[in-house]
Amino acid sequence: MITVVAGAIGWSIFTILVSQGTSILLMWWLGLPPKRLAHEIEDRQNTAVGAVFFIVSLTVSFFISQFVTNGYTETESLLIGAAWIVGALLLGVLFMWGSFWVAHELLDPVDGETVVGYIKREIIDEQNASLAFLLGGLALVSFFSVLYQMI
Repeated sequence: MITVVAGAIGWSIFTILVSQGTSILLMWWLGLPPKRLAHEIEDRQNTAVGAVFFIVSLTVSFFISQFVTNGYTETESLLIGAAWIVGALLLGVLFMWGSFWVAHELLDPVDGETVVGYIKREIIDEQNASLAFLLGGLALVSFFSVLYQMI
């Protein structure tokens, strides 16, 4: 019984750290380092940054949580199970990136603007909450489509 509770707590902590860490790393990759996140959220009240952080954290949290529930069939070893999770996470990221690229092509980027440049300008510079929620929806669909194929 104690090991079940300890396992549940451990997986919860893991899920929280990975979910929020993924959000922070995504924002850092887009050009907003962690030391500026608080400034964007508190001082500038940048709704777009907050929405992306929320949506990405929630998505990754649901994604990881599904792997540690009764719905997931456990493999022979922790290493094999972790490899399946990492592989599925990478596939989810690949699908999400593909969706972001399609959105970039279909929306109105500045001539010669890359996908990352476009997302950075719209979300961080222009605080486009509408685009943030669009990209969040694309992320949700990408991760959950992989998730439900895996379990």
